[in-house]
Parts: sequence; structure tokens; C-alpha cells
Amino acid sequence: MRIAMLMHTNTPWAPLYARWFLARGDEVLVVSFHPDRLAGVPSVFLGIEPFDKYRNKHVYGTRLPRVRRLLREFAPDVVFAPYLLSNGLMAAAVAPAPIVVAAMGGDVLDHPDHPFWRRAAKRALVRLACRRARSVVSVAPHLSEALRAARVPAAKIVEFPIGVDRARFHPEPEHPAQPRDPLIVCTRNHMPVYDIPTLLEALAALAKRGRAFRASFAGGGNLLEAHRRRVSELGLEGRVELLGLLPHEALPDLLRRADVYVSAALSDGTSAALLEALATGLLPVVTDVPANRGWVEPGRTGLLFPPGDVPALAAALERALGDADLRARARREGPLRVAERGDLEVNMRRLAALLEPAAQLGT
Repeated sequence: MRIAMLMHTNTPWAPLYARWFLARGDEVLVVSFHPDRLAGVPSVFLGIEPFDKYRNKHVYGTRLPRVRRLLREFAPDVVFAPYLLSNGLMAAAVAPAPIVVAAMGGDVLDHPDHPFWRRAAKRALVRLACRRARSVVSVAPHLSEALRAARVPAAKIVEFPIGVDRARFHPEPEHPAQPRDPLIVCTRNHMPVYDIPTLLEALAALAKRGRAFRASFAGGGNLLEAHRRRVSELGLEGRVELLGLLPHEALPDLLRRADVYVSAALSDGTSAALLEALATGLLPVVTDVPANRGWVEPGRTGLLFPPGDVPALAAALERALGDADLRARARREGPLRVAERGDLEVNMRRLAALLEPAAQLGT
């Protein structure tokens, strides 16, 4: 197949989608509004530098003619567009071939603080993005509910997560524990939705209690430097390191060195970062939001806390660090849970099974 993928190259799913189809012999062209490059992946950048997802939304309109021309030149058999309110709308407007779109999280979820008119407008845009699509992939059950609430035809919705490469993300072979401070790891980006400040405040509370720990943050984002300043203000230097954005290839080793995974995300689809942590055998401490409840069983495969609640997060981290039996249970059961529903190879084959018949319609 010749597949045009409209997707931001800074997202965790972009390299997974593109490289899987390239590896099986398909021709892939990624069209991105983010300047990051994916090594070994043919791509075209059509955005503005520096990238600002909040200030540069107008480019989705002004770049329409260029996207249309680019797609006509590439002549894809099918267009795949994950994230409905940018790439999905773009595909619906200009794609010269059948379309498959994907709902990833914030593109379909309502913000509780938004007024009714804004939520209604968003649902109308979701319907518009899905109207031409042959299929609409939903990566989580609560996103499927949001799609149905937006009156996307249920017959179009196909639900499965992206998944994890279990050949790379797996537990370290068991060996005698070496004396060291336990390591907490977070692999979310420094963006408002991931609420890194709440996590830093909770770590500061643990430090004040005298709890021994280290914490490593692997992620980029527009708030990284502000969060580095906050680490200094909270007196966490020496305990907390903000590594910036790491190559995805470096994450398995980082996770295998850790004891606890944490995310304070206010909203999510199915989090690839959470599935990678589960597959690696880490105990996850994550927000009590719909995206996480299907993967984390409190007190068995992880711990949940209310979004934005610093004392609750600090208490959950304290329990996670102090409960070796809970960590051992998570090490056993987390990888099994991912194997059941979150295997990248299985789920990419499911996506291919949607793209192939759509591509045949365009021949």
C-alpha cells in the first residue's frame, strides 16, 4: 500500500505507526505540522517554527492547498489521520483517497470547564472529521463513548489501543537487589495536560518526610525549563533529574532501572507510556481518570489518585515505595495485562486490516 499519514511527528504514536508499516514493505509518507524528524521515515514538515499547538492553529487552514497538492503528487491508496481535530479535519478536507481516522484523547473528550456552545462546536467538528472516514479507530472505551455522544455512527467505530512492542518493553531478569534509593520515573511531556507541577509538589512532600528516593523525568515540551526552575525552588536538586526528550529506543532501559512509574495526567486516551511501564513490570501510580481504570486495578496492578491532588499523590507514592509485595505483584501481572490487549504487533495488524480494504476502494 501507499499510505499517507497525517500526524504530528512529536507524538508517541507517530514512530510506531510509520515504522511498523514501513517494516512490512508499505510505502509511507508522513505529513506533519511539527518539525521533529523521524529517523528513516519519509516525511514533510508543513508547519511553523517554533511549533506552538495553541497559537498556530491557523496553519491547518492556510496549508490546505499545499497538503492537497502534496497528497495528489504522492497518490496514496489510503490516508490515515490520527487525532481528529487537526489531522482528521485536514484529511476530510483534501484527501484524494479513502480515509481512516483515529481518536486519540483530547481530540474528542469534552473539557468540563468549557461552555456548552464550545463543547457542541467540538462535537460538530468531530462529526465532520469522521464523515468521510471508512473507519474511526478509538484507542480506549471512553473515547468510543465520546464518539457516539458526538453522533459518529457506531458502525464506523473500531476500538483497540496502539499497543507496546513487547520484544523491547519487558521486565529485567530477576537478580539480587542492589542497595540504592528507589527510582521513580515519569515519561510524560512537560505540557499542561500532564500536570508535572502536581508531581513535583508531591515529590517535595516526600522529601520533607525524609523518604529516600530518586526521580527521573524523560520528556520534552514547552514547560521543561519552567519545571527545571521549579525543581530548584523546591530544593529537589540531587533527587530529581529532568532529562528532556529521550530517543524512544532509550526508554526500555530507563524503565527497567526504575521501581515505580508515575503520571499526573489530567486527561488521556490509552496512554502508551502507561502500557510501556506495565509491560516492563513497574508499579504505576497514575490519575484516576477513565483512560487508566481499564488498565490499573488499585492495590493489585497499581495505584490511582485524584487528578491534581498533591497529598493523595504523595501518599500513593509513599505506599508504592514502601510496599515490596505490591511492586512484586505489579511486576508479575502488568506484563500479562499488556499481553492480553496491548500487544503492538497484534494491534498494528488490526489497523492494517482496516487500511487494506479502504485502499482497495481507491484503486
